[in-house]
Amino acid sequence: MLDTAIKLKDVINRDVVADEAGHVVDYLLACLTHITNARPLFGVLNTATDALEWTAGGADFHDVLKQFDLEGGGSDANSMTLADLFACFEISETEYSVVQDQVQVLSPGAALTLLQPMRGAEGRFLRMVLRRRSEPNDDQVQFSLLDITPFQTSAKRTQDMANELLAELDQTLDSEQAASDLLLSVVDGLDRLFGLKNDAEIAAMAKDLSAKVTRVAERMVAMLQEFEGRFDTSHWQPDDLNPSLRPIIPVHAAPVREWADFHSVVMTQIDGFPAVQGLDAFSLKQSYDFVQNDVNAMVISPRAGCIFMLNGAAGGQEFSSIEDFVRAIEVEENSTSTAVDFFASLTTKPALGLFSMAGQNVEAWGRPGLYGGWQAMLAPSTGHGVDVRGLFHGLKNLLLHLQVLYVVGTVSDIDQVREGLTDAGQKIRQRLNSLRNIARTGRRATPMAKETVGQWLESVRHLNVGADAALLVEQSGVDEVTFMASPGVMEDTLEEVVRNAFQHGAGRVTVAAMAHGDHLCINIQDDGRGMTEKKLKQVRHVINSGDYDARLSTREDGTGNGLLAAAIAVSHFVDGRLNINHGPSGQGVEIEISMKLPG
Repeated sequence: MLDTAIKLKDVINRDVVADEAGHVVDYLLACLTHITNARPLFGVLNTATDALEWTAGGADFHDVLKQFDLEGGGSDANSMTLADLFACFEISETEYSVVQDQVQVLSPGAALTLLQPMRGAEGRFLRMVLRRRSEPNDDQVQFSLLDITPFQTSAKRTQDMANELLAELDQTLDSEQAASDLLLSVVDGLDRLFGLKNDAEIAAMAKDLSAKVTRVAERMVAMLQEFEGRFDTSHWQPDDLNPSLRPIIPVHAAPVREWADFHSVVMTQIDGFPAVQGLDAFSLKQSYDFVQNDVNAMVISPRAGCIFMLNGAAGGQEFSSIEDFVRAIEVEENSTSTAVDFFASLTTKPALGLFSMAGQNVEAWGRPGLYGGWQAMLAPSTGHGVDVRGLFHGLKNLLLHLQVLYVVGTVSDIDQVREGLTDAGQKIRQRLNSLRNIARTGRRATPMAKETVGQWLESVRHLNVGADAALLVEQSGVDEVTFMASPGVMEDTLEEVVRNAFQHGAGRVTVAAMAHGDHLCINIQDDGRGMTEKKLKQVRHVINSGDYDARLSTREDGTGNGLLAAAIAVSHFVDGRLNINHGPSGQGVEIEISMKLPG
């Protein structure tokens, strides 16, 4: 290690006054610690010589990095070339040529994520994120090499699940039609039913369609229960990265421990200017420059109540809680609670995450800090997360809309249910098309659409809850509030929650929507049997962890996944979350849904 002293102004390229020196040192130590112990591999390539001027990080590649002969590290690393690095990772010459071509056309200040994954050692899938620095350093291209194998595995399993679900749907029932054909025959039959004028014919056809709906619904519930046992939700999380693992590159031996205690050791003066000593000045400077130029967002928390955002829109800011930090970086399509849970888990184990930040889908790499706390990096995502089970669960729930056919026997009955059945039939077609698109491409091609809160509440009002049940949907002042949403998903969600309450013994369910500060709040209360404290704890665990649990179902036709599917749907809104509690006075259940109001 180069044990030298360096002026702060020579690190950050501007004068530093004495009053701000402590804060600057905090930030520099944060950059050095993060870069030193990061999971991705970082590097700086000199395009004029093809030499690697500097490398850092690489905990994910500990086994591969053992092959590097970097004794002395730091500035000695420039004896390696990018070709040497790729050879070490067993990346093909063809893929190396592609990267070289992209490097050559990258203009100063521009960044690029190589969309096509590269194949590396031991079957790894790798991705590179590149950025050419601006003048006068435009001969330098910095890069992040990311192990995206778990994300690729997750996408492949998503496709596998969709294909298997479709294959099961295409199996015949009782040596007759396949379940999918039977389902579509019901949807097609609705148009014929609506055209009938004779009450006897209407009653006979409605009875036939009802029987088909029941058979398909029973089959789909059985399929879901079987799939929960075969496709767990933790398969894509890393299980082979030692939380205490330290990158092998020797330059990273800087003793950066508890930052507050380290101040007195490293802070000094040179010719009257604030400076640091006892650090590898070369690595300190390189770490700072890398963070400043990187397109990936980096965050580090050395201890509870101290979170540093190193770059990006909130770069240089410090936060006292994960919740404040998550709001500052504008987590969107995944709920705030999803992101909070991800960051909170990093104190004990490495983890990966998927969410949206400031309108951009990101993939997150996180791990415990080398000397306590945690750190994470957020990189632009090239994929789209899809919850196949939630989609399939929603498709199954749509069948429950068709159960109203059991009471259809006259023309006047049809007039009452025509709108609801038509809407359900259209949604069923959309869900099947989405499932087939996922099976084919790994992505759901459902466009976002504008929907109003009033539209969501109206779908609940139309539920058939039976003559002995009372459903009250209270008027509110938020009916005209508009959200961008996957078409029909929130309608399905609210209907599922309300229907679930009645199926668990409720005689009365109240749904109310209101604005609370800058959030929309939807409250659903019932007077049903409620839950024991143990059962409530189990349900909360399922919602928070994302682990399906069929044991939670109390109905023969249940899968135990209804509330989880609802929570996942809600989480796709900005700061969206679903909470469940005992009802007022301990009776029944109260579910609270909240999401940030648009604008």
